Amino acid sequence: MGKLHEIQASLVILMALVLCACNAPSDITPTGRLGCSLDSCHGRIEHAHYGGDPLDCVDCHGGDRNATTKSLAHVTTSVSFNPSSPGGRLPGGRILRGATLAELDELDPALLQFLNPSDYRIAARTCGSATRGGGNCHTRILSNSELSTHATLSGQLAGGLYFGGLTDRDAHFAVRDVTDAYPGTERGEVASLSRLPDEGDGVTTPTGELAQSYFTTMGQLCVECHLSRDGADVPGKYTSSGCNACHLVTENDGRPRTADVSQARDETGHGALHRLTLLIPDSQCNHCHHAHLQRGLLIQGVRERSEPEGDMRIGGVNRGIEDPPNAVFWPESNYIRSQGAYNLYGKPFPFYIEDEDGTNDVDETPPDIHFSKGMACIDCHVVAEVHGSNHMAERREFETRVRCESCHGTPGARITDESRTLFRRSLSQNGGNADNVDAITENDAGLFTLFGKLDQQDHPVTQISERVDPTQIRFNPRTLMGCGLHAGDPEFRAALLAWFRSVDPTDVAATFPGLPNGATLPDDLGLRRGRMECFGCHNAWTVNCFGCHVVRDDRQSAMNQVTGAIQAGRVSNYAMSVVSDALILGFDTQGRISPTVGTSIFYSHIDAAGHTLVDAAPLLTTDGFSGDGNEHNPVHHHTIQRQPRDCQGCHPRADGVPDNENALKRAIGFGTGEFLFVDGAGRSHVLDRTVAIDFDGDGIYDDPVTTPLGATARAASPVAASTHMSITGPPALGPGSLDLETINRILQNHVVPQRP
Repeated sequence: MGKLHEIQASLVILMALVLCACNAPSDITPTGRLGCSLDSCHGRIEHAHYGGDPLDCVDCHGGDRNATTKSLAHVTTSVSFNPSSPGGRLPGGRILRGATLAELDELDPALLQFLNPSDYRIAARTCGSATRGGGNCHTRILSNSELSTHATLSGQLAGGLYFGGLTDRDAHFAVRDVTDAYPGTERGEVASLSRLPDEGDGVTTPTGELAQSYFTTMGQLCVECHLSRDGADVPGKYTSSGCNACHLVTENDGRPRTADVSQARDETGHGALHRLTLLIPDSQCNHCHHAHLQRGLLIQGVRERSEPEGDMRIGGVNRGIEDPPNAVFWPESNYIRSQGAYNLYGKPFPFYIEDEDGTNDVDETPPDIHFSKGMACIDCHVVAEVHGSNHMAERREFETRVRCESCHGTPGARITDESRTLFRRSLSQNGGNADNVDAITENDAGLFTLFGKLDQQDHPVTQISERVDPTQIRFNPRTLMGCGLHAGDPEFRAALLAWFRSVDPTDVAATFPGLPNGATLPDDLGLRRGRMECFGCHNAWTVNCFGCHVVRDDRQSAMNQVTGAIQAGRVSNYAMSVVSDALILGFDTQGRISPTVGTSIFYSHIDAAGHTLVDAAPLLTTDGFSGDGNEHNPVHHHTIQRQPRDCQGCHPRADGVPDNENALKRAIGFGTGEFLFVDGAGRSHVLDRTVAIDFDGDGIYDDPVTTPLGATARAASPVAASTHMSITGPPALGPGSLDLETINRILQNHVVPQRP
C-alpha cells in the first residue's frame, strides 16, 4: 500500500499544479515544461527541441519558472509567440506586425526572446549559448549565420546600388551594421558593413536623380527577405526571423497547426508546429526564393508572367509583351485564399505559368530532373552554404560551395573524397556533429548514391567520367562528344572538329553528336574541366526578364523597411517582358560560359503634384553601362534535364536548313530587336543585347535590329554589366558578356541537329 500512497500523493501535487499555473496562486511552484504544458495552458504543445537536450520552455523563451500565474510567468500576455502576431503593439502604439529593423532593435531583449528565442538579437543566449542545456550548443553556426549573406543581404544591396550609380560593385551596406570580429583576408571577405541609409544626402547619381531616390527604392523594395526580421504579411511569405526562418516550418497560409490549445487558429504569421527541424521542405525556402531570378518555382517548371500593364497604370505606354496566347496557368489550388481572393507571394491568381502552350504535347518548361526524382533544396545546398563560412562574405558567389562536379565529377575524374565531405546528413534529431555521416556513398560495385534527406531514398549519382569512357558499360558517345567539345583539352577539341569538318553532314551517323563514320578515338581522351558550365547545355530552359520599370510616386508614401521612416514616394516595379526561353550566354564568376539572366532597369519619378520629373530613364552605372541589356548576371536556372539543349540553339546548322537567326544572335549577346524599350527621351533600347559587335570590319558597331548575323565578328565590346564578381581573379574572364574569340568559335562551329 506504500506505493499506492506515493501515487496518490503525486496526483494531488499534479492537480495543484493544474490549478495554480493558470489560475489561483499556490505555494506549490510549477517548473519548466511541466507547468506550461498543463491542459488548461498550452496542453500537448510540441517539444521544440525534439530529440535534443531536454530543454524547458523557459530555457528558450525566458519568463519566470517559479511564477504561479500566467501574468507573472509570461514576459507579456498581450502578444502571441511571434513578432508578426496581430494585436500586439510596440511601445508608442504601433502594431507589432511588420515591425521594421529599427523598431525590433529597440525592443526589450527579454520581450523579443519571449516572442522568438531564435532572433539574432538575442540568439547568443538561446540557440547559440555555450552552456544552454548543459553543453555546447550552436555557437559556431550562429556566429557564421549572423555574417552570412542570408542575414546581411549585402550582395543584393550592392547590386542594386551599383546599377543605381551609387557605388561600385563591392559591398558596402547591409540591412544592419555588421562587423566580423575576426575578419578573413581572402577575396570576397569583408570586415564590416554599414546599415543601408534611407537617403543619399544630396549625392547625385550618374542617372541624374538625387541618390535619395534610389536609396528610397532599396529601402522599400529590396530588403524584404533576410534573417533579421519576419517575412511579410502576405500568403507564401510568412517566416520568422533568425534561426526559425528556416528551422521552424511555416505553411503558405501562415496558420498554426500546433496542438497548443491556447493558440488562436485564425492568427496568421505562426509556424505550423512548435518544433524545430533539420528536414526543411522546399516550400520553406520558397518563402523568400520565389521571384523570377530565384529558383524556387523554376525548379518546379513554373515561371512568372509578364506585367506589360505596369506602365499603363501611371499613364504611360505599354512597353512589354503579352503572355503566350495558349499559356496554361498554375492551378488555383497552389494559391492561398486571402481577403476574398487567391494570392501567392503577393501575386493574384492567375499569375504563374506552368506550360507555354496547352495545345501541344510538349512541356516547354519541364521541372528540373532533381526535383522530379524527389530531391530537395537541402540535398544540394549544404550547411557551409546556407549558414555561411567563418567570415563575412560580401556576395553569395563567395559562399557557394556546391557545383555540378561536386556530385557528378568531371569528364576526366570521378567525384573526390573532398567533394563527398560537403554532403553530410545527421542521424540524430538535433544534428550533432558527432552524428553526421556522408550523404553520398559508394557501394561495392563502385556506384555512388546520394541519400535524400526528405524522401529518405537513395538517388543514383552518375559519374560523367564513366559516360565518356568507351571501356565502361555506361559509355554514351553523345556524352563523349558534348563533354569533349565543351570541356576537353585543346588537342582533343581540335581532333573532333577536324573529324566533323571532314565528313559530309548527310553522312554523319544518326547518333550525332556521336562519332562520325569511320572515326576512331585517341587512346588518351585528354578530358578535363573546360570553359563551359555543365548547366550551360543542361539547363533545358532559361527565364529572362526584358525591361524592369521602377516608379517612385510622391503622391503616396511608404515605410522604409530598414529604418521605419515614412518616406514621401511609394516605389513600385514592373517586370515588363518575362519569357521562358531566350538564352543569352556570358562568363560566370569562374570564368566559364554560362546562361545569363537579367534586365535593363528604367526609372521614373512622379512628384506630389503628379508631374513626371524623370520619365523612364535608363539607369547609368558608375562605370558607364546604361540602357541596352545593362544588367545580365550569370545564373544556374535549376532547370536541369538529362538530355541537353539542341546544339543549333547556340551554333549555326551545317545541313543547309536556314538558321534560327534570332536565337543565335541572342545567344552570343548581339541582340535581336524583339524586345525594345523606348525611354522617355524617345531613345530605343535593345534589351537582349549584352555585347556590341562589328561584323563587316568598318570600325562601327552594327545595329542588331537591322544587321543580319555574320559568319565572323571583327570586334566586340561589352554593353552590359554584371553585379557579380569573379572569384577566380585575373586573368580569368568573367563575369560578363562573351569575348570576341568565344563569339567566333560559336559562329564558326556548325552543327547537325540532334533531334529531327
